[in-house]
Amino acid sequence: MTSRPASAQHLRDLERLRRVRDRIDREYAQPLDVEALARGAHMSAGHLSREFKLAYGESPYAYLM
Repeated sequence: MTSRPASAQHLRDLERLRRVRDRIDREYAQPLDVEALARGAHMSAGHLSREFKLAYGESPYAYLM
């Protein structure tokens, strides 16, 4: 087993998280919720929340506020 596939997946997740964060920054005045953000990133809400918190130190909900 190699770490290469895991690293590639991690990089894809980080790219998705960056796009989610950018969307929050662009559309902050519009109603957004974690479910909608997760759908846009093709992730479950739970996975998005966990990965976002690991990457940015706060949950997507906290970042939205």
